[in-house]
Amino acid sequence: MSLLHLEDDAPLRRVLYVAAFLLLVVPFIQAFSAQGMLPLQLGSIPWRFGAANQLTSILLLPYLGLALMLFVGRSVGSRATAMTVGVLSAIFAVGLAACGLLFVLDGLQLKKIVQSAQLSQFNMAFVRVLAMTVLFAITFALLALAGLRKPKGTRVPVKKGVKQPVDDGPGLIVGREYVSAE
Repeated sequence: MSLLHLEDDAPLRRVLYVAAFLLLVVPFIQAFSAQGMLPLQLGSIPWRFGAANQLTSILLLPYLGLALMLFVGRSVGSRATAMTVGVLSAIFAVGLAACGLLFVLDGLQLKKIVQSAQLSQFNMAFVRVLAMTVLFAITFALLALAGLRKPKGTRVPVKKGVKQPVDDGPGLIVGREYVSAE
């Protein structure tokens, strides 16, 4: 039994899935429409540093969107939704880990050319982005594990008004009835 009885409320499920999708997508649209993000300048170390700073500030909303999607999927017993969330979260986790390594290398190179008056500001931004990257890489990895693993105590949903077969122990299954092997 779920908290909101989502398995019986398709309109509410749709609303929650749309909300999860919006939480996942809208922050990236806003981040990339911010001044300085477009056009992409992947070869520029200062651009990559600024982009990392901008993108790490929005990661909470996509995380919440995926977590909401997993909650709804698990509430209705949708293994496909849980697996999709698991795969997307794993992509986020691996991507963040790789970006974190690249960010450290970029930061070390960029630190050499930062003026001394801006060094404390640079250091604060560097530590904040690195901490957020590590924190979110871990949280997305945990969400990936939650989505990819089958929950303990998983039961087959019981449909109302349908007589369920009784399990008397080991036996052969014939049709919908259990036949003892003795």
